[in-house]
Amino acid sequence: MTDNKKYKLSFTAASLSISESIKIAEVYLGCNDWKETKRTVEENNLLQSRTKSRTKRTYRELAQRLQLLSNEQLELLVEGNTQEQKYLLWFAICKRYSLIQEFAIEVIREKFLSMSYELNELDYDAFFNRKADWHEELDQITDSTANKLKQVIFRMLRETGITSEDNLIVQAVLSNRLIQAIRHDAPASYQIFPSQAADFQG
Repeated sequence: MTDNKKYKLSFTAASLSISESIKIAEVYLGCNDWKETKRTVEENNLLQSRTKSRTKRTYRELAQRLQLLSNEQLELLVEGNTQEQKYLLWFAICKRYSLIQEFAIEVIREKFLSMSYELNELDYDAFFNRKADWHEELDQITDSTANKLKQVIFRMLRETGITSEDNLIVQAVLSNRLIQAIRHDAPASYQIFPSQAADFQG
């Protein structure tokens, strides 16, 4: 799972962004063309940003995540219930950002399986420092940037429902249709959620 490719760290431009992501997915499913989707979203300010530059930045960030989803997954994102939508966006985020995927699998899931449900910043700091030993891009960022990365990740976890407001790990309960939608990316697609392997059988 871990390699020495540079980590992408642009996720601070947007957190989970549920409503904005759904709007983009709806436009794309209507035209099946990402260039046309970009034009429609920006010209009509569908993300309701105050400035054009903010619209472009947010769109670019969210589109890079959504483009990693299949049409089946995008359709479930649009039509699914709130928890399915949150989990699908978390799935897209983990596909896009290997740093977050590795934190989800190596720290959050392992703590859950060992029945240690409290996730604190020390857990993240230890993880980050281990990765920084092998990734210069982490070792070279400023303390303020490193802190922002951490804060955005923790906010995403709370928004997704993987952790509670007081940073307790919450068992993920995936619907059968969500399990089927992400099956092609197994086992990593299942391991990013705090849950038992048996929950994904069948």
